[in-house]
Amino acid sequence: MVNEYKIQMARDIENRIKEAKVIGIVDINKLPSSQYQELRKKMSNKANIKVIKKRVLLKVADKLNLPEKLKEYIRNAVIVGLLTTNENPFHLYKFAEKNKTMTFAKPGDVAPQDIVVPAGDTGIPPGPIISEFKSAGIKARIQGNSIVIQEDSIIAKEGEIIDEKKANILMKLNIKPIPVGLNILAMYEDGVVYDSEILSIDEKEYYDAITQASMEAFNLAYNANYYIPETLKLKISDAHQKAFNLAYNAEIYEKEVMEMLLQKAHYRALSLASCLGEEIRNMLGIDVPAAQPSTTQSKEPAEEKKEEKKEEKKSEEEAAAGLGALFG
Repeated sequence: MVNEYKIQMARDIENRIKEAKVIGIVDINKLPSSQYQELRKKMSNKANIKVIKKRVLLKVADKLNLPEKLKEYIRNAVIVGLLTTNENPFHLYKFAEKNKTMTFAKPGDVAPQDIVVPAGDTGIPPGPIISEFKSAGIKARIQGNSIVIQEDSIIAKEGEIIDEKKANILMKLNIKPIPVGLNILAMYEDGVVYDSEILSIDEKEYYDAITQASMEAFNLAYNANYYIPETLKLKISDAHQKAFNLAYNAEIYEKEVMEMLLQKAHYRALSLASCLGEEIRNMLGIDVPAAQPSTTQSKEPAEEKKEEKKEEKKSEEEAAAGLGALFG
């Protein structure tokens, strides 16, 4: 007979999954109990975490037809926990990451990133440990009463398993390279499984990349005359402006440009009239707006002024003759 407690527990898990907008699979292996309880308290208003036996959680996952990829994360977890929340999965993942603390490496731990031993005085007195440094690829020498590391050295590369010797060196140097906290393996929302690699992306960098790609796509579509809703309005506006400029410069008499063409003709007429003498303008009945008075007085000799008046009179006579011929 099936244990009633197990049946009730499975129902509870099923209801948790159904009611949550987002579910996550976490591995709390190597997470101290005190820290686990502290994290649960910090996240109480954001998410609920419950440690569940793999077999039970996998049965519920099968019943609810959860993705195979998500079930794979359940199988891979050492101590599996079910996280249920209505929060944004990316924001929740970053919250969990910010609340991680660093601890000493243990033999068998995997380096989360390159572990660097910095150059400087270790404060460790001379002894057999200097040979351990050298065997681990750390350049060290005795200086005074302590061992000094001569240059920054990588003791373990990302993904490398840390052996006992390296773990002991890191502990003696008080280097804590292993993050401890809630290890979220994956989160599931609206049919999509997000693994830790996706959840850890830099949102600003991702947003900037999308924005840049959108701008480049728009520029390509616009310059290639590819008509899509995003470019069509601007293309029509550009075509209208070019058509207007063509009509104006070619003096094509269309109603859209007539007002500006009349203004241009008017200004040309005024410019031409301003070149004529006052006598001829009066004779033709042309009224030109008076020019602004000059702020400087001419200091030319009187004789030159007389010469100018003669030339001006001659010019006016020629212009009058020309206009008479023009208008009959």
